[in-house]
Amino acid sequence: MVKLSEVPLGALVVCEIFHLFEHTGIYIGEGQIVELQGTGLVRSVSVARFMDNRSGEELMVACDSRGKPLGNMAAAERAASQIFTYQTYDLISNNCHRFCCNCLSGRHWPVTSFFDLRQVLEQQLGHQILFKTVQSEPKRFR
Repeated sequence: MVKLSEVPLGALVVCEIFHLFEHTGIYIGEGQIVELQGTGLVRSVSVARFMDNRSGEELMVACDSRGKPLGNMAAAERAASQIFTYQTYDLISNNCHRFCCNCLSGRHWPVTSFFDLRQVLEQQLGHQILFKTVQSEPKRFR
């Protein structure tokens, strides 16, 4: 388990949606995650809001093979620069996974699923990515 305070800027975070799909975002610090919403709006939300209306009860963070969370300052900057912009959202061709992949890699990859995102990142990093649970934040920060 990883404390929220240990999640680095630019980390890939993920939660489950109805145990069938995943929703991904980029952590930008101070409990905020940048996500591409289904409306096409790129926004910064709290961890609690990111998890709201999702079936998964755990936020997970991408880690290296030793379990250390992976940060990417350039990804945090790319994600933050897009807050309050709109994209043409499409469940397959332009979704949260593609948004995150573009932020993390700085390139436009044909990512359509969480599986694709993970494959591209593992290929770019040259090692397997593990996911660890992020410890729930205290209620006073929600």
